[in-house]
Amino acid sequence: MRKGLIATFCLVMFLVFVATACTQDDSYNYISPAEFKERLDAGEVEQGSLVVFSTQTEEEWESGHLPQAIPTFARPLETDEDYAKMDPVLDKVRGTDADIVIICPRGGGGATRPFDYFEEQGIDTARMLILEGGQEAYNDEFPGDVVFQ
Repeated sequence: MRKGLIATFCLVMFLVFVATACTQDDSYNYISPAEFKERLDAGEVEQGSLVVFSTQTEEEWESGHLPQAIPTFARPLETDEDYAKMDPVLDKVRGTDADIVIICPRGGGGATRPFDYFEEQGIDTARMLILEGGQEAYNDEFPGDVVFQ
């Protein structure tokens, strides 16, 4: 009986852990690949109401990227030099009210760290969006939009 209770408790704790690990952090704003595509197709980048940048490494960039994205090659975002690679984008968005879409390989730390960095630099979080699932998810849904080198 006691082993059954322990096993049940462990199972419940495991499920809570998995559910927590698989949910997005509510402190970040996300945009789905489909919604993002709509905004790209509407010409928001060309109109200046949307700025898109990627933190992908050069190798990741070559394996698939969006032509509208500004490459920063900032990953792995561990050093001051990595973060400094995003400063040209930061300078570009400071003088605008454009929304900002952050693209990383899979929509994780390669996007949340730039989000946090931009927030620390005074950019309003309401303007920032993380591409849900990152470049990988966009590649899967809309491969015709992606540039492969």
